[in-house]
Amino acid sequence: MSHSKKIKTQTESFDDACWNEHYPKLQQYCRFLAQNAWDGDDIAQETFLKAQRYKGEEHKLSSALLNKIAYHHWIDLLRKRKREVIAEEKGLKQQADKQAFDSKEHSVELLLSQFTPKQAVIFFLKEGFRYQLKEIALILQTSETAVKSNLHRAKQRLEKGGEPFSTDSFWDEKERNELSELFYKTLEAQDPALLIRALPSLKSVIQKPRYTPTCTLCMAA
Repeated sequence: MSHSKKIKTQTESFDDACWNEHYPKLQQYCRFLAQNAWDGDDIAQETFLKAQRYKGEEHKLSSALLNKIAYHHWIDLLRKRKREVIAEEKGLKQQADKQAFDSKEHSVELLLSQFTPKQAVIFFLKEGFRYQLKEIALILQTSETAVKSNLHRAKQRLEKGGEPFSTDSFWDEKERNELSELFYKTLEAQDPALLIRALPSLKSVIQKPRYTPTCTLCMAA
């Protein structure tokens, strides 16, 4: 059954004369509103169905009345679609935010669990914000060679999936929590200055630890 015949079947309360007089012009107007035939024909169908309420009333069915009904129906349809798009975009944003948070959480956890404090900061600034080695050396008040050595050891640990010994002995629990919060805030704001300003208060990062020959990580601390 064609689209026009289906519409006419659903609107049998209109006589043929009314149908033949009004529907072609209404269909043309609705297609103009929607700028496509598919939506336009749907609007024309809904308009004719809504117009049945005027049967037997003093209002005489006219092209002007049908066009008015069609226009308001189209506006309602646009609003409905806009709400659906907004709801979909909100859902996508929430999903993206969750994925971003999960990614940040994983990155921070990796830094805190696999590296010494100094390695974590160096890796964060170099790989996360593309700082040069000499810039990091200046920030940490150390040599460029020391920064390069720390970064090399950090990358080695990642490639090996974590070395068999733990880095826990290099961490002060209070500073671990502080650095964790700083990493999160810096990633969230995408502003490394938040971390850099706080580094002087973190002794495990700025101050060189004691050298213990029996520990292979001391050169990287």
